[in-house]
Amino acid sequence: MRYKVIVYYDNIEDSEHIFNNKNDAINELHRLRGVKYRNSRMYRVEMEEVKQYDGQG
Repeated sequence: MRYKVIVYYDNIEDSEHIFNNKNDAINELHRLRGVKYRNSRMYRVEMEEVKQYDGQG
């Protein structure tokens, strides 16, 4: 399972960060929400799970 942390600016996707570890994704989510975009109303940060495609089948 992979995890994406997505930053939206004015409801448009601005950037995304992809992690293989859920703890790393949660840490980045908290860092972005709590430190970088704390008082900004134009930015929104979300995390979502992404299923990995293994290429077989």
